Amino acid sequence: MDGHNKIQETSKLFEKSRHERIKEYITDKLSTDLRAAVVSQKFELSVSSLQHLFKKNQGQSYHHYLEETRMKKAFELIALKGKRIKEAMYVTGYKRRSTFNRAFKRKYNHPPGYFLK
Repeated sequence: MDGHNKIQETSKLFEKSRHERIKEYITDKLSTDLRAAVVSQKFELSVSSLQHLFKKNQGQSYHHYLEETRMKKAFELIALKGKRIKEAMYVTGYKRRSTFNRAFKRKYNHPPGYFLK
């Protein structure tokens, strides 16, 4: 492997580990402000670089990944753990019930109340 290929490989590994660190951060901080501008600043990236990283590694935009992650957690809390909708909403970072319900229905084709135990 020549020097150029080693640099490319190292760059790919760094990008991958940064992407994984960002995903872990999102999972750990779901209830906080996770707008692209906030997260990109935390990881010393531009917003467009953050978007590019997610498009390349996840095949979807940062926004879609974040919403998907929040909805999976909300479903787990409501359907599997029997938590109240309001609690799931706050744990997953939503401040408005209408926004939460719309996102949940878009993902699961039913409002959150449908899955309550």
